[in-house]
Amino acid sequence: MAIPDQILRILILNTFPAWGGGEKWTLTLAAGLRDNGHYVVISAPAGSETDKRATAQGLVTAPFRIGPDIAYWKIIPFQKILRTHKIQVVVCCQNPDIKIGALAARLAGIPAIFARQGLARIRNTLEHQFIVTKYLDGIITNTQSIKQLYESYGWIPSGFIHVVHDGPQISSPPISIDIHKEFELNTGSKVIITAGRLDHQKRYDLLIDVAKLAKHHGYNWSIIVVGKGKLEHELKSNAALNGVSDIIRFIGFRTDVLELFHSSDLFVMSSDSEGMSNSLREAMALGMPCISTDVYGVDELFESGQNGIKVPKGDANGLFQAIVALFSDSEKRKELGENARNRISSSFNNNQMVKRVEEIFFNQLRSKT
Repeated sequence: MAIPDQILRILILNTFPAWGGGEKWTLTLAAGLRDNGHYVVISAPAGSETDKRATAQGLVTAPFRIGPDIAYWKIIPFQKILRTHKIQVVVCCQNPDIKIGALAARLAGIPAIFARQGLARIRNTLEHQFIVTKYLDGIITNTQSIKQLYESYGWIPSGFIHVVHDGPQISSPPISIDIHKEFELNTGSKVIITAGRLDHQKRYDLLIDVAKLAKHHGYNWSIIVVGKGKLEHELKSNAALNGVSDIIRFIGFRTDVLELFHSSDLFVMSSDSEGMSNSLREAMALGMPCISTDVYGVDELFESGQNGIKVPKGDANGLFQAIVALFSDSEKRKELGENARNRISSSFNNNQMVKRVEEIFFNQLRSKT
């Protein structure tokens, strides 16, 4: 197959209905490839945040929804999208996208089909082995940890997994917000912030435990959680039952996340699993001192004690003690923040990410000629 004029026709399928790091990656890659002269289509559920933002950025959209159940009859309408846009490369961002989108693309004869894995969603099962090896030409991930896990399964072909680091999206320095006034926080409190979907993976229950410990020990802290999700009511109720609603605030989805980060004192990530957290990278890029649980991707982002602090997963007391230590040492906070900013600026760049993914696509298409 020839590659006419070196212009690729690419479709990125991301049917996750909410907004998060993977969806940011989707639009960052799409915009970068478009700016490099390629024809890029975003397929996301109609009216989803991804679909709306893609439209606002002037990207071509072809709305598509799979739904909670795998409906194989949707292979035909997806193939129609592929034919309409004369697609050469398909990128599937969710596991259902692989089961429907990658299968449809394979049956349609698309020569380059990839999965993007920001979280380790592929399991060591016969079903996943069949789907991955029969439907896909490669996997793109942003962390060596996921690559090593997948290769440990023993059935991933050599050279199949491509680690491509992406960077945070910070086009200009954010402005400061009077965060205490904005959210009616306790006067003079130290502000701890985090961001992400309100689901079990993020372990925001640990931050409620941290708030309880802070109250018990008399620390004047405020904890801000940015994001929405299925656990919102449960988390708010839990905070109220534990008497810490005045300390921990679940403020919902915000478009000014970077401004909120910039106006806070400390970033904390409490997750049980991640790929390479977009929010953590954004906080580091802004020069914030950061504390994170020991999840995939963190070791590639920072060395604990040098440009961040790492604590064990599921350990509320460990998080609490790390926060206490940093709030008692302003010089250490400053050092961690400066080192974090330098780490991100030197090693995580979206222009490099787009170029590397572009090369992966071209190499796959050349292998088919």
